[in-house]
Amino acid sequence: MEQQPTRRATQALLGAEGAVQIFEYRCALEKGAPVQPEQFSRPAISVVTSGVFGFRSDRDDQLLAAGSVLLGNPGQQYEISHAHMGGDRCLIFRFDQAALDEVASHYGRADGNRRFARSVLPTLPRIDAIRHLVERRLSEGSPAIGLEELGLTLAACALEQTAVNPRRAPLATQSSRRARESIYAALAHLERSATEELRLTDLARLAGLSPFHFLRLFKRETGITPYQYLIMARIRRAVELLRDTRSPVTQIAFDVGFGDLSNFINTFRREIGCSPSRFRKAQPADWAASVRARALAAGSPPQKRSRARTQ
Repeated sequence: MEQQPTRRATQALLGAEGAVQIFEYRCALEKGAPVQPEQFSRPAISVVTSGVFGFRSDRDDQLLAAGSVLLGNPGQQYEISHAHMGGDRCLIFRFDQAALDEVASHYGRADGNRRFARSVLPTLPRIDAIRHLVERRLSEGSPAIGLEELGLTLAACALEQTAVNPRRAPLATQSSRRARESIYAALAHLERSATEELRLTDLARLAGLSPFHFLRLFKRETGITPYQYLIMARIRRAVELLRDTRSPVTQIAFDVGFGDLSNFINTFRREIGCSPSRFRKAQPADWAASVRARALAAGSPPQKRSRARTQ
Protein backbone atom coordinates (compact mmCIF):
# COMPACT_ATOMS: atom_id res chain seq x y z
CA MET A 1 0.00 0.00 0.00
CA GLU A 2 2.97 2.32 -0.32
CA GLN A 3 2.20 5.57 -1.96
CA GLN A 4 3.61 4.75 -5.38
CA PRO A 5 0.47 4.08 -7.46
CA THR A 6 0.51 1.35 -10.10
CA ARG A 7 -1.78 0.55 -13.00
CA ARG A 8 -4.09 -1.13 -10.49
CA ALA A 9 -3.96 1.52 -7.80
CA THR A 10 -4.98 5.15 -7.72
CA GLN A 11 -3.95 7.87 -5.34
CA ALA A 12 -5.58 11.27 -5.12
CA LEU A 13 -4.60 14.27 -3.03
CA LEU A 14 -7.71 15.26 -1.07
CA GLY A 15 -6.30 18.16 0.88
CA ALA A 16 -3.17 19.72 2.33
CA GLU A 17 -2.45 22.22 5.03
CA GLY A 18 0.88 23.07 6.58
CA ALA A 19 2.69 19.93 7.66
CA VAL A 20 -0.03 17.47 6.63
CA GLN A 21 -1.12 16.06 3.29
CA ILE A 22 -4.14 13.77 2.97
CA PHE A 23 -4.55 11.23 0.19
CA GLU A 24 -7.14 8.69 -0.80
CA TYR A 25 -5.54 5.43 -1.89
CA ARG A 26 -7.58 2.85 -3.78
CA CYS A 27 -6.07 -0.53 -4.60
CA ALA A 28 -7.75 -2.62 -7.29
CA LEU A 29 -5.49 -5.64 -7.12
CA GLU A 30 -7.40 -8.87 -7.38
CA LYS A 31 -7.50 -11.68 -4.84
CA GLY A 32 -4.30 -13.71 -5.04
CA ALA A 33 -2.28 -10.99 -6.80
CA PRO A 34 1.51 -11.50 -6.61
CA VAL A 35 3.19 -9.99 -3.55
CA GLN A 36 5.93 -7.46 -4.22
CA PRO A 37 8.26 -5.71 -1.75
CA GLU A 38 7.41 -2.05 -1.12
CA GLN A 39 8.88 0.74 0.96
CA PHE A 40 7.63 3.81 2.78
CA SER A 41 9.19 7.00 1.47
CA ARG A 42 7.85 9.43 4.10
CA PRO A 43 6.35 9.17 7.58
CA ALA A 44 2.71 8.32 7.13
CA ILE A 45 -0.37 7.04 8.91
CA SER A 46 -2.89 5.09 6.84
CA VAL A 47 -6.39 4.36 8.13
CA VAL A 48 -8.09 1.46 6.37
CA THR A 49 -11.64 2.42 5.38
CA SER A 50 -12.62 -0.73 3.46
CA GLY A 51 -11.22 -4.09 2.42
CA VAL A 52 -9.02 -6.68 4.10
CA PHE A 53 -5.35 -7.31 3.32
CA GLY A 54 -2.26 -8.81 4.86
CA PHE A 55 0.69 -6.71 6.00
CA ARG A 56 4.13 -8.16 6.67
CA SER A 57 7.33 -6.41 7.75
CA ASP A 58 10.30 -7.21 9.95
CA ARG A 59 8.16 -6.58 13.04
CA ASP A 60 4.54 -7.37 12.14
CA ASP A 61 2.54 -9.97 10.24
CA GLN A 62 -1.16 -9.20 10.56
CA LEU A 63 -4.49 -8.86 8.79
CA LEU A 64 -5.75 -5.31 8.42
CA ALA A 65 -9.46 -4.53 8.06
CA ALA A 66 -11.68 -1.46 8.22
CA GLY A 67 -10.48 0.76 11.04
CA SER A 68 -6.99 -0.73 11.24
CA VAL A 69 -4.09 1.72 11.28
CA LEU A 70 -0.81 1.33 9.42
CA LEU A 71 2.16 3.38 10.65
CA GLY A 72 4.98 3.98 8.19
CA ASN A 73 8.57 4.95 8.92
CA PRO A 74 10.68 6.28 6.03
CA GLY A 75 12.78 3.52 4.50
CA GLN A 76 10.76 0.73 6.11
CA GLN A 77 10.20 -2.21 3.78
CA TYR A 78 7.06 -4.34 3.82
CA GLU A 79 4.74 -6.53 1.77
CA ILE A 80 1.01 -6.30 1.13
CA SER A 81 -0.95 -9.43 0.21
CA HIS A 82 -4.51 -9.98 -0.98
CA ALA A 83 -4.94 -13.65 -0.20
CA HIS A 84 -8.57 -13.29 0.92
CA MET A 85 -10.15 -10.57 -1.19
CA GLY A 86 -9.13 -8.00 -3.74
CA GLY A 87 -9.10 -4.25 -3.40
CA ASP A 88 -8.98 -1.89 -0.45
CA ARG A 89 -9.31 1.79 0.33
CA CYS A 90 -7.22 3.82 2.75
CA LEU A 91 -6.97 7.40 3.87
CA ILE A 92 -3.29 8.31 4.05
CA PHE A 93 -1.87 11.12 6.16
CA ARG A 94 1.67 12.16 5.22
CA PHE A 95 3.61 14.39 7.57
CA ASP A 96 6.41 16.88 7.40
CA GLN A 97 9.21 15.17 9.34
CA ALA A 98 9.99 18.16 11.56
CA ALA A 99 6.34 18.55 12.60
CA LEU A 100 5.99 14.85 13.34
CA ASP A 101 9.24 14.90 15.33
CA GLU A 102 7.81 17.64 17.53
CA VAL A 103 4.81 15.44 18.38
CA ALA A 104 6.96 12.30 18.70
CA SER A 105 9.29 13.99 21.16
CA HIS A 106 6.54 13.85 23.79
CA TYR A 107 6.77 10.06 23.61
CA GLY A 108 10.53 9.68 23.31
CA ARG A 109 10.14 8.55 19.70
CA ALA A 110 12.19 11.16 17.82
CA ASP A 111 14.71 8.48 16.96
CA GLY A 112 15.91 9.15 13.43
CA ASN A 113 13.53 7.54 10.97
CA ARG A 114 12.01 5.18 13.57
CA ARG A 115 9.28 7.46 14.85
CA PHE A 116 6.70 4.71 15.17
CA ALA A 117 7.60 1.85 17.49
CA ARG A 118 5.01 -0.40 15.85
CA SER A 119 3.72 -0.80 12.32
CA VAL A 120 0.10 -1.80 12.95
CA LEU A 121 -2.56 -0.63 15.39
CA PRO A 122 -5.91 -2.39 15.75
CA THR A 123 -9.13 -0.59 14.99
CA LEU A 124 -9.46 2.37 17.38
CA PRO A 125 -12.68 4.42 17.45
CA ARG A 126 -10.89 7.65 18.38
CA ILE A 127 -8.67 7.43 15.32
CA ASP A 128 -11.60 6.42 13.13
CA ALA A 129 -13.52 9.43 14.47
CA ILE A 130 -10.70 11.70 13.31
CA ARG A 131 -10.80 10.03 9.91
CA HIS A 132 -14.54 10.58 9.74
CA LEU A 133 -14.21 14.27 10.65
CA VAL A 134 -11.55 14.75 7.97
CA GLU A 135 -13.68 13.13 5.28
CA ARG A 136 -16.70 15.13 6.37
CA ARG A 137 -14.77 18.40 6.21
CA LEU A 138 -13.41 17.53 2.77
CA SER A 139 -16.77 16.41 1.38
CA GLU A 140 -18.44 19.62 2.50
CA GLY A 141 -15.85 21.70 0.72
CA SER A 142 -14.91 23.42 3.95
CA PRO A 143 -11.79 25.58 4.03
CA ALA A 144 -8.55 23.65 4.49
CA ILE A 145 -8.02 25.31 7.85
CA GLY A 146 -8.24 22.61 10.48
CA LEU A 147 -6.88 19.72 8.41
CA GLU A 148 -3.42 20.17 9.87
CA GLU A 149 -4.85 20.19 13.38
CA LEU A 150 -6.80 16.99 12.74
CA GLY A 151 -3.76 15.35 11.16
CA LEU A 152 -1.50 16.19 14.08
CA THR A 153 -4.19 14.99 16.46
CA LEU A 154 -4.19 11.69 14.58
CA ALA A 155 -0.40 11.49 14.97
CA ALA A 156 -0.63 12.20 18.70
CA CYS A 157 -3.25 9.48 19.18
CA ALA A 158 -1.21 6.94 17.22
CA LEU A 159 1.99 7.77 19.09
CA GLU A 160 0.13 7.59 22.39
CA GLN A 161 -0.93 4.04 21.55
CA THR A 162 2.61 2.94 20.72
CA ALA A 163 3.87 4.56 23.93
CA VAL A 164 1.23 2.80 26.03
CA ASN A 165 2.52 -0.59 24.96
CA PRO A 166 5.93 -0.11 23.32
CA ARG A 167 6.85 -3.75 23.78
CA ARG A 168 6.83 -5.37 20.37
CA ALA A 169 5.00 -8.63 20.15
CA PRO A 170 7.08 -11.47 18.70
CA LEU A 171 6.74 -11.73 14.96
CA ALA A 172 4.18 -14.41 14.27
CA THR A 173 5.33 -17.51 12.50
CA GLN A 174 4.18 -17.79 8.90
CA SER A 175 0.43 -18.28 9.18
CA SER A 176 -1.14 -21.02 7.16
CA ARG A 177 -3.47 -19.94 4.40
CA ARG A 178 -6.29 -21.90 6.00
CA ALA A 179 -5.82 -20.17 9.37
CA ARG A 180 -5.96 -16.71 7.84
CA GLU A 181 -8.97 -17.64 5.74
CA SER A 182 -10.68 -18.58 8.99
CA ILE A 183 -9.91 -15.24 10.62
CA TYR A 184 -10.97 -13.39 7.48
CA ALA A 185 -14.32 -15.19 7.56
CA ALA A 186 -14.76 -14.18 11.21
CA LEU A 187 -13.88 -10.53 10.46
CA ALA A 188 -16.39 -10.40 7.61
CA HIS A 189 -19.08 -11.87 9.84
CA LEU A 190 -18.30 -9.42 12.65
CA GLU A 191 -18.63 -6.46 10.27
CA ARG A 192 -21.92 -7.74 8.81
CA SER A 193 -23.43 -8.68 12.17
CA ALA A 194 -21.97 -6.08 14.55
CA THR A 195 -25.44 -5.08 15.73
CA GLU A 196 -26.33 -8.63 16.75
CA GLU A 197 -25.52 -10.62 19.86
CA LEU A 198 -22.52 -12.73 18.89
CA ARG A 199 -20.87 -15.52 20.87
CA LEU A 200 -17.28 -16.64 20.79
CA THR A 201 -18.36 -20.24 20.24
CA ASP A 202 -20.35 -19.26 17.15
CA LEU A 203 -17.44 -17.32 15.67
CA ALA A 204 -15.06 -20.18 16.43
CA ARG A 205 -17.45 -22.63 14.78
CA LEU A 206 -17.60 -20.40 11.71
CA ALA A 207 -13.81 -20.41 11.60
CA GLY A 208 -13.67 -24.18 12.11
CA LEU A 209 -11.59 -23.85 15.26
CA SER A 210 -11.95 -24.46 18.96
CA PRO A 211 -12.88 -21.31 20.94
CA PHE A 212 -9.48 -21.21 22.66
CA HIS A 213 -7.50 -21.66 19.44
CA PHE A 214 -9.72 -19.16 17.62
CA LEU A 215 -9.27 -16.54 20.35
CA ARG A 216 -5.49 -16.85 20.28
CA LEU A 217 -5.32 -16.80 16.48
CA PHE A 218 -7.71 -13.85 16.14
CA LYS A 219 -5.70 -11.74 18.56
CA ARG A 220 -2.43 -12.69 16.88
CA GLU A 221 -3.73 -11.71 13.46
CA THR A 222 -5.64 -8.53 14.38
CA GLY A 223 -4.03 -7.30 17.61
CA ILE A 224 -7.29 -7.35 19.61
CA THR A 225 -9.88 -9.88 20.77
CA PRO A 226 -13.15 -10.59 18.91
CA TYR A 227 -15.10 -8.80 21.65
CA GLN A 228 -12.92 -5.70 21.37
CA TYR A 229 -13.30 -5.72 17.59
CA LEU A 230 -17.09 -5.96 17.95
CA ILE A 231 -17.23 -3.00 20.34
CA MET A 232 -14.94 -0.94 18.09
CA ALA A 233 -17.13 -1.71 15.07
CA ARG A 234 -20.23 -0.55 16.96
CA ILE A 235 -18.59 2.69 18.10
CA ARG A 236 -17.31 3.41 14.58
CA ARG A 237 -20.85 3.06 13.27
CA ALA A 238 -22.16 5.29 16.06
CA VAL A 239 -19.71 8.02 15.06
CA GLU A 240 -21.09 7.95 11.51
CA LEU A 241 -24.71 8.11 12.69
CA LEU A 242 -24.01 10.96 15.10
CA ARG A 243 -22.44 13.04 12.35
CA ASP A 244 -24.68 12.04 9.42
CA THR A 245 -28.16 11.74 10.97
CA ARG A 246 -30.42 13.47 13.45
CA SER A 247 -31.38 10.24 15.20
CA PRO A 248 -31.58 10.55 19.00
CA VAL A 249 -28.62 9.18 20.94
CA THR A 250 -30.84 6.54 22.52
CA GLN A 251 -31.95 5.29 19.10
CA ILE A 252 -28.35 5.21 17.85
CA ALA A 253 -27.29 3.19 20.88
CA PHE A 254 -29.83 0.49 20.05
CA ASP A 255 -29.24 0.71 16.29
CA VAL A 256 -25.53 -0.08 16.62
CA GLY A 257 -26.08 -3.00 18.98
CA PHE A 258 -25.94 -1.66 22.54
CA GLY A 259 -28.83 -2.89 24.65
CA ASP A 260 -28.21 -0.37 27.40
CA LEU A 261 -27.95 3.39 26.95
CA SER A 262 -25.64 3.99 29.91
CA ASN A 263 -23.26 1.28 28.67
CA PHE A 264 -23.19 2.92 25.25
CA ILE A 265 -22.49 6.37 26.67
CA ASN A 266 -19.74 5.11 28.98
CA THR A 267 -18.12 3.07 26.21
CA PHE A 268 -18.33 5.95 23.74
CA ARG A 269 -16.81 8.36 26.25
CA ARG A 270 -13.96 5.94 27.01
CA GLU A 271 -13.12 5.33 23.36
CA ILE A 272 -13.79 8.76 21.83
CA GLY A 273 -13.04 11.04 24.76
CA CYS A 274 -16.43 12.69 25.22
CA SER A 275 -20.11 11.80 25.40
CA PRO A 276 -22.10 11.09 22.20
CA SER A 277 -24.14 14.29 22.54
CA ARG A 278 -21.07 16.41 23.08
CA PHE A 279 -19.30 14.81 20.11
CA ARG A 280 -22.31 15.60 17.90
CA LYS A 281 -22.35 19.27 18.95
CA ALA A 282 -18.60 19.89 19.05
CA GLN A 283 -16.83 21.69 16.27
CA PRO A 284 -14.14 19.42 14.73
CA ALA A 285 -11.32 21.81 15.61
CA ASP A 286 -12.40 22.10 19.25
CA TRP A 287 -12.82 18.35 19.61
CA ALA A 288 -9.48 17.64 17.94
CA ALA A 289 -7.71 20.13 20.20
CA SER A 290 -9.07 18.47 23.34
CA VAL A 291 -8.17 14.98 22.11
CA ARG A 292 -4.66 16.07 21.17
CA ALA A 293 -4.17 17.72 24.55
CA ARG A 294 -5.16 14.51 26.35
CA ALA A 295 -2.93 12.40 24.12
CA LEU A 296 0.08 14.65 24.64
CA ALA A 297 -0.54 14.79 28.39
CA ALA A 298 -0.67 10.99 28.51
CA GLY A 299 2.61 10.78 26.64
CA SER A 300 4.50 13.32 28.73
CA PRO A 301 7.17 11.90 31.03
CA PRO A 302 5.90 11.47 34.63
CA GLN A 303 8.32 13.99 36.03
CA LYS A 304 6.99 16.67 33.68
CA ARG A 305 3.43 16.00 34.71
CA SER A 306 4.47 16.15 38.38
CA ARG A 307 6.13 19.54 37.91
CA ALA A 308 3.05 20.83 36.16
CA ARG A 309 0.87 19.83 39.10
CA THR A 310 3.06 21.69 41.57
CA GLN A 311 3.18 24.92 39.61
